[in-house]
Amino acid sequence: MRSTTAPVRKKRQWTGQNSNMILGPAMILPAVVALALFQYLPLITAVLNSLQSFSPFDQSSTGWVGLGNYSDIFADPAFRYALLNTFLYIVLMLALTIPLALLLAVLLDRRLPGTTWARNAVIGALAASEAVTALIWNQMYEPSSGLFNAILHAASIPTQPFLTGGSQALVSIVVMTVWKDVGLPLLIFLAGLQAIPRELHEAAQLDGANDWQIFRKITLPQLRPSIVVALFMVTITATRMFTPILIMTQGGPQGTTTNLALYSYLQGFEFQSQGTASASVVCMLAVLAIVTLAQSYLLRGQQEK
Repeated sequence: MRSTTAPVRKKRQWTGQNSNMILGPAMILPAVVALALFQYLPLITAVLNSLQSFSPFDQSSTGWVGLGNYSDIFADPAFRYALLNTFLYIVLMLALTIPLALLLAVLLDRRLPGTTWARNAVIGALAASEAVTALIWNQMYEPSSGLFNAILHAASIPTQPFLTGGSQALVSIVVMTVWKDVGLPLLIFLAGLQAIPRELHEAAQLDGANDWQIFRKITLPQLRPSIVVALFMVTITATRMFTPILIMTQGGPQGTTTNLALYSYLQGFEFQSQGTASASVVCMLAVLAIVTLAQSYLLRGQQEK
């Protein structure tokens, strides 16, 4: 009986190991296929298209031009303006969203009266459609009958152009985007705050530390991973900002709100220049990579110190 049962157990063990070796790759295969089809394949296609010229009539390739499309867009003043505006969007979004989200997260973490309502309001704004939000804020920014100018008029402040003013249009779009998307970094910070052991704060209070010292010496260092994630998410949002600009200003006035995303759209769909549009998309991805790598380097350097 021993001689017959031993081979059976060995065979079952061998079969189980092989089934696990097959089951693991089979489970991740759909995710790998989806990632390849919707992430890497479009990226590779954009890079290849940026090195070719295309017919404006049937969008067929007319040959390789190498870096010719990149030379064309860098020689275009509108592209250089869009590149500058893209960096402005990133800087303003980070400067406004991260401190505001951190402040709101600290207040919500203290469970003050109205905390539940405030959290639901922030999440509701985050879940709202970009197009609907842009249309509503477009009406509120209206110079003649908008809500904001009505409030300014009641306070005896002159009417402001907002979206029709070259110096205010970009900032107006950023303010709307911050209002809508501040909920994402807020939730990230709130999760980080709730993960900090309360014993650390209690020990610091026993040692005589005030609220600011506790926040600077304990809370912020513990929130470093959350801050890194929030920085990356806000940077991505600012770089790919498209729908609010298209609906509210169409890139105007005089290109003051055009970024690389809108510039790529205009090149590809209005001017039927697929090669320069793809080159602009590649440049936009390069900007995103440079900014995120710079953030990683700076944060890593501060952590080592």
